[in-house]
Amino acid sequence: MSRFAVRRLRRSRASARRSRARSHGTSVAALRDHVTTRFASLSLLLTLSACAPGSSDSGASPSGNAGSSGTAGAGPGIPGTGTAGASGTAGTGGTAPPLPPEVEVESSFEVPVATGHFIWVANPQSGRVAYVDASTLEVHTVEAGNAPTYMSPIPGNVDAVIVLNVLSDDATVLSVGTAGLESRTIGGVAHGANALAVSDNGGWAIAWTDARRVKNAAANDGYQDLTVINLDRAAAKPKTIVTAGFRPVSVAFSADGRQAFAVTEDGITVVDLTDAAGPRVTKNVIITDDPTENADTRDVSLTASGGLAIIRREGSAAIGIVDLATSARASVTLSGPVTDLDVTSDGKRAVAVVRNTAEVAILPLDGGIPATAAITRVTITGEVVGSVVLAPGGRAALLYSNATTIERLTVLKLEATASYRVVKLHAPVLSVFVAADAGNVVSAVVVHVDDTPPAPTTGADGGTSTDGGIAGNGGTAADAGTTQPAGLRPGRAFSLVPLENDLPAKIQTTDAPPDSVVLSPDGKRALLTIRDDVKKVYAVYMGLFPTLEVQRVGLASPPIAAGVVAGAGRGYVAQKHPEGRITFVTLESGEARTLTGFELGSRVVDWTQP
Repeated sequence: MSRFAVRRLRRSRASARRSRARSHGTSVAALRDHVTTRFASLSLLLTLSACAPGSSDSGASPSGNAGSSGTAGAGPGIPGTGTAGASGTAGTGGTAPPLPPEVEVESSFEVPVATGHFIWVANPQSGRVAYVDASTLEVHTVEAGNAPTYMSPIPGNVDAVIVLNVLSDDATVLSVGTAGLESRTIGGVAHGANALAVSDNGGWAIAWTDARRVKNAAANDGYQDLTVINLDRAAAKPKTIVTAGFRPVSVAFSADGRQAFAVTEDGITVVDLTDAAGPRVTKNVIITDDPTENADTRDVSLTASGGLAIIRREGSAAIGIVDLATSARASVTLSGPVTDLDVTSDGKRAVAVVRNTAEVAILPLDGGIPATAAITRVTITGEVVGSVVLAPGGRAALLYSNATTIERLTVLKLEATASYRVVKLHAPVLSVFVAADAGNVVSAVVVHVDDTPPAPTTGADGGTSTDGGIAGNGGTAADAGTTQPAGLRPGRAFSLVPLENDLPAKIQTTDAPPDSVVLSPDGKRALLTIRDDVKKVYAVYMGLFPTLEVQRVGLASPPIAAGVVAGAGRGYVAQKHPEGRITFVTLESGEARTLTGFELGSRVVDWTQP
């Protein structure tokens, strides 16, 4: 399904995940506790909302890179104490306190799901899956199992998806080819599965349980069952249940589809998919010498081949590297705590960022665990950089920070001689998304942060507080200098940033905060949805590269998901509506058409205007 082979499998703080809204079909609006995105073969859905301080990347994408996303910060400054400047120096109010952690904007893709020419939408209430031909807008529905809820596309030559039916504990595989729709059901999925991972070769799927989606999970619930599904219709044994370590947080496959990996609290479970008798667990790779280590503070990335695991731990200057074949471990120590780390899609490099010293380390991985002398270290002089976004293809890294009000973006070339340049923006950065054509970095979309002070609220005893501050007895939190904003908010602006020829960025104000970002695979279009439920303002903006023109299409109801169907040359925005609503936007012309009632094929209404 995805053109990206590397997996970024991150374990994040449980406290930042309790209110996560990642299940398929869930509405994700701005100012919630987490942001989810995932690369699809045809679209990149990047849904924005605020995160709790200290959180980081979570689950892996079932097929593709789940880590080349932006990050959301924890607050622009601390009232009453001064704010760090562009080079990390204190403002006029006094010595700046330590900056809050960089916070990841996550990657996922949710219902609806896009394949080559179709949009697929699961309806748990009706037990149906609707599929819409994005070229003709013809709508069909098909019965699935009991409560089809979680869905993922299957890579291959036909349009295909796999759907988890949560009440019947089975999975339905649906595909549309020249012979029409084919459907088959695979029974015996482990009870409680709420996540799917699919191999890039389309041969395997794994249904598993992400404990972070389970309400009121008991402390000793391990959720260790992985249902490994053979997607070959001729397979004699369509599914096998194997046991992983305690509470998996990420599941992924090697690029060749011969192994699967589950990152758990016990380490990395390795599943062999080549055994004639069926899938089996071959080993559990320990990734730490400290049995008491808090698994919630570590981020784990796997190379495309599945040969290496790269580990960042919150607050640590050391990067762990584990050879999954031999279980050998090594460590690379940088100049300070590593605030972000990512692996290129080809698995040849890892890029780590140390915000305290503005150091960026480029680690070669294609030869196994790298020697210290082989690591390239670059200092971004005069800048605060705490987060990294890697371009598809791994040719460049985009560096920024949202832990302070920085209005710049650094573009670092990851070629033989590392070089960088700083791009001026006109508002503080919340998150960054990279568009690329055939691996060439052509542009970026920057979502800006709302840096206006929050409105004060009156305390119970007459004091005032700003955004969660503690105040009372007639005083104010700002005067005391003890309040830090609870989280950054998307502002009413985004920028289109050309990354070649040193051209200036274009900033675009919006009627409401951005809610999601979609980049077309060819890098020529960006779709940004906006949503304000109070004022009932909903729209999608389309940015055109390289002209930087921006077009706006109004929406009749709240957007909940977006994507691009490359085979049809259209983007889509799914909206909250009792009978279902999708607006299609032609990428070439900007023409919009809306379907309402698509879940009930006999009641489809085609609007020529949204």
